[in-house]
Amino acid sequence: MHQLKPASNRSDNSGVESMKIGSAEWSRLIIDGAASWGVALGMDHVGLFARYAEELLKWNAVTNLTAITDPEDIARNHFLDSLAPAGLVAPGSDLLDVGTGGGFPGLPLHILIPGSRTTLLDAARKKVSFLRHVVRVLDLRRVEAVHARMEQLAGQPGHARRYDVIFSRAFSAVPPFVQAVLPMLKPRGRLVALKGRVSPAELEELRNMAGGGSVGAVLSLDLQRYALPGLKSERTLVILSRCTPTR
Repeated sequence: MHQLKPASNRSDNSGVESMKIGSAEWSRLIIDGAASWGVALGMDHVGLFARYAEELLKWNAVTNLTAITDPEDIARNHFLDSLAPAGLVAPGSDLLDVGTGGGFPGLPLHILIPGSRTTLLDAARKKVSFLRHVVRVLDLRRVEAVHARMEQLAGQPGHARRYDVIFSRAFSAVPPFVQAVLPMLKPRGRLVALKGRVSPAELEELRNMAGGGSVGAVLSLDLQRYALPGLKSERTLVILSRCTPTR
């Protein structure tokens, strides 16, 4: 099990009234946190993140997109958290974010990863409408927001074994996510679930699933634990990589 180096920026939640979206402090929280994981961000990236965050709050005032509305929490819990798996994504990858909600982690990763092609999937029409709006506002290319359930998308033409990396922050339990989306993963692709603590029972189930081939594929399992600045709660990347059988 590998460890992501914990970010070490702000140590408390005081002064939240002084932090504004797009301010130097807000930008530095994301840039420094990502840098501690070896992820380099430029001001062009955080400029797009700031515009994105502004649109998120505008829409959230009339339709429920997220419970996280404080600018500092948005920087940390949405944008920085979304960047935790960036080191697992190669330039030009085909990405799928399942249960994307307000677009996390898929849209920040799309902004960061050069040449990526990203599908943002959600079953809530209002969230997909927001995502299509923000993609237009940010003038992003090669990104599509789709209104469907993951089981529906898996059955549509053109999605079988299409994606290099499939993400989700939406699932409290990882095994059902793995079973549903595995048909859409490329032979050497990765499934990445962003979540909190992984219980011993769930870890055992994942090990059995990966090692036993019960989902019809050979998978390798890895956990990368990381921390967000100012938060003590444990965060985990659950990574299942599809292996190509040797002949």
